[in-house]
Amino acid sequence: MPRLRPSAEPPPAPLSRYWKTYVADCTEQVHRFHRITEVITAVQIRSWLAEIGKRLDTELEAVHRLAAVGDSIEPARFRITEPPAKRIANRLDKAKSSLKRSVDQAAEIAEQAVLDPTHDDVRVHLQVLGEQVGRLAIAAPLEEDPEPGPRRRRWRRSVS
Repeated sequence: MPRLRPSAEPPPAPLSRYWKTYVADCTEQVHRFHRITEVITAVQIRSWLAEIGKRLDTELEAVHRLAAVGDSIEPARFRITEPPAKRIANRLDKAKSSLKRSVDQAAEIAEQAVLDPTHDDVRVHLQVLGEQVGRLAIAAPLEEDPEPGPRRRRWRRSVS
């Protein structure tokens, strides 16, 4: 009877509810982008969107990895309190909104491809989308929020 070899990497641990929500939201946006790409009949536009879709897939992998790091810092159900986890959550918020904008732009491209057989307007939208995807939020530096200092204790004066 042949023995099964253990895989090189163990399967990833399931994420807590808080982090799983980020991954699910971003995954949904990337799937929507791919669905939009599949319905476009113009070959040139479809191939360009497919290339952009590959970059979104890479972005989604980064979302998975960041969520795993956030979950290892602070597994949570509804909210987080640790500053490093909050930074990761902010980065994932930006990624989610960037992916949403990419899907909106792809939908507009698909609409223009159907309405304009010459595809003159579509080229402009494709360039905008290409630039937008090139600077998605996962890799972008975050604006530094000032770290909260130690809480100051208020001393009550006794009234004499």
